[in-house]
Amino acid sequence: MKKLWKCTMLRVWTIVSPIVIALFLVINILSYTMFYELFNLVMPGGGQRAVYKPGTEPIYKTDYTSKASVYEAAREMNKEICEEGMVLLKNKEKALPIATPESEQNKAASKPKISVFGKNSVNIAYGGSGSGGANTSNVIDLYSGLEQAGFELNPELKKFYEDTSRSGEERKGNSKDLDSGDTVILSTAETPQSSYDAAVKSSYANYNDAALIVLTRIGGEGFDMPRKMTGATGYRNETDHFLQLDQNEEDLIATVCESGFKKVIIAVNSGQALELGFLEEGSNYVTAKGYKIDPSKIDAAIWMGFPGETGTLALGEILNGNVNPSAKLADTYATDFTKDPTWYNFGDNRITAKGTTPGGDQYVFDTTTSSNYYFVDYEEGIYVGYKYYETRGVTDGEEWYDDNVVYPFGYGLSYTTFEWSIADKSQIENVDIEKGKTYTISVTVTNTGDYAGKDVVQLYGHAPYYTGEIEKSEVSLVGFAKTGLLQPNESETVEITFDPYYLASYDYKDQNKNNNKGYELDEGDYALYVSRTAHDKEFTIPFGVAEDILYDVDPVTENPVVNRYTDCEEEKFNSDTSLETVLSRSDWEGTFPKSPTDEERKGSKELLSWLQDVSHNNPTDFSDIDMPISEEDAGMTLRSLLFDENGEIITDEEGNPFVDYEDPRWEEFIQQCSVPDMIKVYDYASYAIQAVESIGFPRVNCADGPVGWACFMDATRFYDTCSYCSQTLVATTWSEDIAYRFGQMVGDEGLVGNQKGDGSPYSGWYAPGVNIHRSPFGGRNFEYYSECANMSYLCAGIQCEAMQAKGLIASIKHFCGNDQETNRKGVCTFMNEQGWRQGPLRGFEGAFTKGGSLGTMTAYNRYGLILTAECSAVNNDILRGEWGFKGFTITDAGSGSALDDMVGGTDVNCMKDYSREIITQINTKDDGNMLGILRNANKNVFYTLLQSNIVNGLSVDSVISEARSWWQYVVFVIDGVVGVAAVGSTAMYVVSRFVRNKKKEVA
Repeated sequence: MKKLWKCTMLRVWTIVSPIVIALFLVINILSYTMFYELFNLVMPGGGQRAVYKPGTEPIYKTDYTSKASVYEAAREMNKEICEEGMVLLKNKEKALPIATPESEQNKAASKPKISVFGKNSVNIAYGGSGSGGANTSNVIDLYSGLEQAGFELNPELKKFYEDTSRSGEERKGNSKDLDSGDTVILSTAETPQSSYDAAVKSSYANYNDAALIVLTRIGGEGFDMPRKMTGATGYRNETDHFLQLDQNEEDLIATVCESGFKKVIIAVNSGQALELGFLEEGSNYVTAKGYKIDPSKIDAAIWMGFPGETGTLALGEILNGNVNPSAKLADTYATDFTKDPTWYNFGDNRITAKGTTPGGDQYVFDTTTSSNYYFVDYEEGIYVGYKYYETRGVTDGEEWYDDNVVYPFGYGLSYTTFEWSIADKSQIENVDIEKGKTYTISVTVTNTGDYAGKDVVQLYGHAPYYTGEIEKSEVSLVGFAKTGLLQPNESETVEITFDPYYLASYDYKDQNKNNNKGYELDEGDYALYVSRTAHDKEFTIPFGVAEDILYDVDPVTENPVVNRYTDCEEEKFNSDTSLETVLSRSDWEGTFPKSPTDEERKGSKELLSWLQDVSHNNPTDFSDIDMPISEEDAGMTLRSLLFDENGEIITDEEGNPFVDYEDPRWEEFIQQCSVPDMIKVYDYASYAIQAVESIGFPRVNCADGPVGWACFMDATRFYDTCSYCSQTLVATTWSEDIAYRFGQMVGDEGLVGNQKGDGSPYSGWYAPGVNIHRSPFGGRNFEYYSECANMSYLCAGIQCEAMQAKGLIASIKHFCGNDQETNRKGVCTFMNEQGWRQGPLRGFEGAFTKGGSLGTMTAYNRYGLILTAECSAVNNDILRGEWGFKGFTITDAGSGSALDDMVGGTDVNCMKDYSREIITQINTKDDGNMLGILRNANKNVFYTLLQSNIVNGLSVDSVISEARSWWQYVVFVIDGVVGVAAVGSTAMYVVSRFVRNKKKEVA
């Protein structure tokens, strides 16, 4: 033993072991308390809670029984969306399709030999980044997609682009900086012509049936499309931006057009619109930009968006003719994006009307501290996208329109032709519209060409404009219909239902002096346009409004509609408090938006004081929900709420599980919940809502969207799920059927859920994205449907309805006005109430009132000066009041204080630990309100999730059990090893001391 004690290692370990034991004791305590949910979030399989299902019949049903089967179906669904969503922009002299041996039209064709150009052709953008990030592990790359369609591709070009030593470095990945708000400079990474060596150029002759040139633009969370290119590879001059051709792309197109290819085709791989004036013959765009390109030598062009896992197969099928393109644009493709009304009030706002760079970020107020504030002025009002271009095209003439628009909203070509006729014009012609009635327009579509194809009938409404009164766009989309696949000479009659409410304008100042502030249709002469695009009218159907129609209540919920953003008692709570000028069609030049001056960027002292003032205009009286929390076990669980006294499940009229929000049993149920359990439900709910075993509430899995089941911190949780194409492609299908089946498909993936773990479903999806494409430079435009708020209204309503029918909670985002990523955190969005109502809010309205969405994620920005998560005027008065919403709201990665969030109508916090604040509020300051609103927030969560797929298999006998995650077992093993070593070393220390003492006694 003496020898052992002389061992230095033993002596060191004996001394260190108590420290190690103490350290691991602290780690254990923290891992199962403060950091428990964080560990579960960031480590695969963390903290799953299982509902044991005794074989009861599932309420929400799916035809898929395995991950493999639902995953394959999802990939096929994505391909179908792309087939109907990729837009044919140009097809000169029927350059497309190009028959291959895989073509139905000509199976005897030889393989066309194609040269695919573009550095990004070997690295296309399949999706964006952040919450819209694509999982590229199972994608079908562009070359594979084209080869499966029967094309033979130039191998030398592919090798050239893959070899960075020859063609240059590949483009950088999307920015991972989601929070700083900094302006980014991006390069397309296109290869300069000087790098193309003789081996590459000599390969063209053998693969000259066509040249396919790929133009790629990335997009993602945390950054917007750069509005300058200074310092980027391919930089041309100070006026260039990221959404036009750079020097290397221009040189590539010009060179390919002169290299002897039989056909030249452009494929636009971008989630955003690009300036595409270089495609159109007869325009002055090429000259104005100084390009060397000859548009007449470009034969065809396709916008392919972000195609997701399988979209390249769709591109191949369109090119070879197996699929006849039927998509239409969901945005206006303007000639010059710098002339758009949003150009001067977007992003960092460094660009002034003269194109100079004054320096300083957008509206930096407090330059004496590190806490600066940022603003964006929506000076364009309602004139976003086609609502500006179509309106100004009428006031300023067709020549102005041709100079400013390349492709109108709703534009898209086909390989065949269609003729239309009004089946029954008397249905609405010369009718005086009545409030509360809808009208049907029937259009017969006949395929008069040589290819089978689908066609889209678009319906726009026109309202009379009176100078100085309510602002109105010349046309507004009010409906659409898509035919089935029509064979040559085959006809189909489609019906479009016209709801006059879709054409109503919001008069927030009683500008027409009829004593009303709200939605209305002025007395006067109106028209419906049956159109092929927002600009190309096929038929005009006149109708009238005999006297003003006022929508003083919501037409779906019948709840009162009043101003929420204006007429506030204090000016600082008006959302347009700093909005001095708003664009008017009566004076385009005099009211056209301008970039703020340096002086305006500094802001007034009064405005700064308002921003620093934490007071709010949210309600403070919660006596109606100030219910005591007894924490006494009433013998109730979440599952028992769902069953009546006979053990039968309670359902609504459609057979879906449903417990009425006003059911008195909620009161008894919530009262038994402990404060810690209620905080647990509210707090740190990123990608999951935590389990509460005492009330039988299972852990609920939630994922980001809208392009797939995304999770920043744990990609393995949502394994074997599809990465879908960009959501804009859902809109460009112009298909209600596609939108509905897409919602169903995601719902099916949710129902199949986690088969490697506890078998629990995926129950919440932070999608769809419903903000509008306010500016083409919006970094997350690909996550949203369209520039048109009514298009978003219609699409979101359909998709959410389908998702909810599968028990998947549609947590639509970002509510609301989250239209830019630069300085997005807390950016003050100044907009008048008409702009809000007819712009960003309209799409969300459709999701809630038409689609029945039971969830929503708030945004990072502010309504005026009020953070979205804390704004009761929106989350309570409009959402829960006007629109009748009874679901739950969740923050986007945290907001202000827990009390202000909950008072402002937010029920769940995404990524911030508020537990200490809540407990402090209850223990030291609370007058009953915190408990009341916490209880109400929990009720909203429980009420919602009882209508989700977590109820599948529930019975009165169901139990909740924790399935431990791997990190917990690792902790157990380490604890064991450390424990044994510590005990052993301690024993040896004690024995050695005992032996030494004995020897001393003997001596």
